[in-house]
Amino acid sequence: MWRYNNVRFRFNNPVDSVHGQDVVIPYILTYVKSKYALMQALEIQVESSFRGPYAEIDQRSVKFDKPFKV
Repeated sequence: MWRYNNVRFRFNNPVDSVHGQDVVIPYILTYVKSKYALMQALEIQVESSFRGPYAEIDQRSVKFDKPFKV
């Protein structure tokens, strides 16, 4: 598994009138080291959180520390 620490991103939620909010997630674990796997895990994390299923993640704003194997 790969661990991505300090995943930072910006999202919008038009339903709740939230625009350009910056969020930091302490860590995300994925089985594969790839940007696609990270984005899928990030979408699942955001949809299951208080941010809601209508959140739109700005993929260009996703930043994270160097991933490492656990």
